[in-house]
Amino acid sequence: MSIAEFCTIHLPALEQDEARHMMMLGVLTSMTAAQPEGVQTWTLGQPGQCAIMKPGGQILLADLEEPQCRRLAEATAHIDYSGIIGPEQTAIWFTRRARELGAEFLEPMPQRIHSLSERPIHPVAAGYARQAMSRDVALLTDWLASFVGEASPHEIAPSRASVEKGVFSGRYFVWTTGEEPVSMAAIVRRTRHSGGIAAVFTPLRLRGKGYAGAVTAAVVEHLLEEGKTMACLNTDLRNPSSNRCYAEIGFKLVCDTVFFPRRR
Repeated sequence: MSIAEFCTIHLPALEQDEARHMMMLGVLTSMTAAQPEGVQTWTLGQPGQCAIMKPGGQILLADLEEPQCRRLAEATAHIDYSGIIGPEQTAIWFTRRARELGAEFLEPMPQRIHSLSERPIHPVAAGYARQAMSRDVALLTDWLASFVGEASPHEIAPSRASVEKGVFSGRYFVWTTGEEPVSMAAIVRRTRHSGGIAAVFTPLRLRGKGYAGAVTAAVVEHLLEEGKTMACLNTDLRNPSSNRCYAEIGFKLVCDTVFFPRRR
């Protein structure tokens, strides 16, 4: 099945809940008619009951039932995927069967998807937000390496060239005090009606001043001004402070997910 055919079947169903399926929708809507190398798709039932493997090897699950997750684990037993993520129990069902077939996984990462469909509540923080510029590339490259090291040590941090490309496209935002950047956030994907925010990072010495919340709220405003009706983000449930921060801005719970990195 081509990407175009897959999207014809599943996109309308997935878009009924853009926040829940934000990551999958972001991957699908970024694709052209040609299927990127490494991308695979699986239709496992009715429209919306599907899975994809995105570039980089991570398998994304939509809303699936346990037998469908087990069947997918069997169908992918020969594939060298890098991890599995899905809403509610889906990834747990998948990995349970995959382990029976010999796959090994690292410690699961419990996550939560949040969304905000109205103006954010701006934290009181000194400074202002701006889009990142070329002079910020080196700093953002260092910050993203630190962010990945803290949040997703199994992943590879973006290269300087990748960060430079993202700055040029307007992906990155910084919160500054005076002329010094003190925090960052990024728009990592866009779908028909929403935008996904990630890579929210403040250096350790500058934390506790409201900068992360302030830059996130500014990015939400930017997305709303673009015409998007919703902003979404994922949090790590092992980090209660970040979950409180986003709740104070106005983000609401969508669903919990689990990410299982694969032992390579």
